[in-house]
Parts: sequence; structure tokens; C-alpha cells
Amino acid sequence: MYNITLPSGIEAEIREMTGAEEEILTNQRLIKSGAAINQVLKNCLVRLGENENPSMNDVLDLLSGDRLSLLVALRKVSLGHEVSLELMCPNPTCHEVNALTIDLESLETKPFSQDRDFTFQLPASKRTVRYRHMDGHMEKRLAALKEPSVSSAMTMRVVTIDEKPPTKKVMTDMTLRDRHALRNEMERVNAGIDTTVTSECFACGQRLRTRLESEPGFLFPGAAW
Repeated sequence: MYNITLPSGIEAEIREMTGAEEEILTNQRLIKSGAAINQVLKNCLVRLGENENPSMNDVLDLLSGDRLSLLVALRKVSLGHEVSLELMCPNPTCHEVNALTIDLESLETKPFSQDRDFTFQLPASKRTVRYRHMDGHMEKRLAALKEPSVSSAMTMRVVTIDEKPPTKKVMTDMTLRDRHALRNEMERVNAGIDTTVTSECFACGQRLRTRLESEPGFLFPGAAW
């Protein structure tokens, strides 16, 4: 068993992934619904704080930053801390495949503050927005959408606007200035492990950017690009 401290300060105990978890992670139905990662986290989470029998609801209650940190920790203890990636250059005249090796031990983690609810005044409309961190329940709802987007995720995090629940119309009518400011404010308070990978194409210098957890090599070493 392995003990870790999550970005929110919660102590957790995990076990290595087994063939059972690999079966879950290769089940296309579970992947499409977003249930695969939730089930793997539940299976491998032995203890969460003082809770020695974490339920699926406990897994969904976790902040997204904690959930991603758990997934990275599971990858390290199950498959090692080095991740080999093959990133294809997006430049249409290049398409060079770039081989990179990322050390998970080098990833930076930003701890969460004690705050869970936040207020922000929109610069243009001067309306007051109350919002919160993303958690597993929101991630599950996002996965169920036909076309999830950054805008969808932002809307889910909004609790009230001028003390009233947000509506689709209110969010759609919000000016770009206010939307960009709110998005930047949400990013400011985000915490957890940073899995962003940036590099330059070895052949043409094009900027490459990805998230580790979205790459096949993260959970399936040796998988083709």
C-alpha cells in the first residue's frame, strides 16, 4: 500500500492497479461515459482520511485537482514514474513524431487553499458571481453532455450570479470581457498537479502542447500514437 497527501491536504492510501483495472480502462463504454476513471479510483483507493471504506460518492466528492493527483499517483506506483510520449507535430507540412520522456516526479503541485466558495465581481456588468471548485460530480455531468466544452465546465462551477442560480441565457448573454475575466479568475484559484506538457517539434520548431493523462502512453506504456 502507498500513502499520499492530496493537494487539498487529505491523506489517502492507495494500492497498485491490477488486470481488473486495465480491463476497466480498455472498456470503451465505460470510457465514453466517464465511468472508467471513477471506478479505477474507487477500486484502488484503500483509505481516504479516516474513511477506510471509501464509496463511489466519496470519490465523486473529491475536488478535480485531488482526483487527478490520485490518478498520477496510481500511475507512478503501478507503472513507474517515467512516461514515454509520441507527439505528432500539428504543422501540416511537418507531422514529425516527437518522442518525449516525462518524469512524473518533476510535475509541480499547487495546494488548495482552505476556501471552497469564491466571489468575484465581473468587470463589465459589475454583477457578483459566486463559484466553487470543480469536483467529480461535475466531471460526471460533463462527460454525459453530447458536446462538453470549457464553457460548460465554467457554467457548472457557478453557484449564483447576483444571488440567483445561473441560467443558460444569463451565461450566453454575458459579454466576452466578463466571460474571459471569470474564466481567468477560476483558473487563478485552481490547484492540484500540473500535467501540462509543452515542447517544440524537433524538426520544425512548432509548439507542442498536451495533457499527460490524455496520452496513450500515460496508462498504456508502449502504446502506439
